[in-house]
Amino acid sequence: MKRGKPLTRRTCLVARAGLARGRWFRSGRSTGKPTKAQAERIDRLKHGECICCWINRQQGRATAYFGGCDAHHVLRGGRRIGHDATLAACAWHHRGVKPYEAMTDAQATEIFGPSLAHGSKPFHAMYGSDQELLELQETLLTMETP
Repeated sequence: MKRGKPLTRRTCLVARAGLARGRWFRSGRSTGKPTKAQAERIDRLKHGECICCWINRQQGRATAYFGGCDAHHVLRGGRRIGHDATLAACAWHHRGVKPYEAMTDAQATEIFGPSLAHGSKPFHAMYGSDQELLELQETLLTMETP
């Protein structure tokens, strides 16, 4: 099978396959550049505590947070809702990066709770729905405001 050039921005997948007119797909993220206020919020999230580690701490469980968080954009229908719908999540709870190299994923899950990268169902069963987490994140951000 002959390989064509790789798909690029604004390439019609159906047209590349030699078929009739198709739907145009855009590469990239579903949200544009954040506003100044949104960028400040995301910066505060990245320097704050992971929302899941905060929940773990409230329940007397171990935390995987060792400084620095990712800004996890909440999805709806597989697309980002927007920059205002973001959660602070440490590397373990967001991307499944183990806090200690020697740990297995099962050990990290047992100690620190499930990672979103390893499945949304166990993650949401333990920490709550996206909407509940967003509401908690907003409450925590308002409490931190000087």
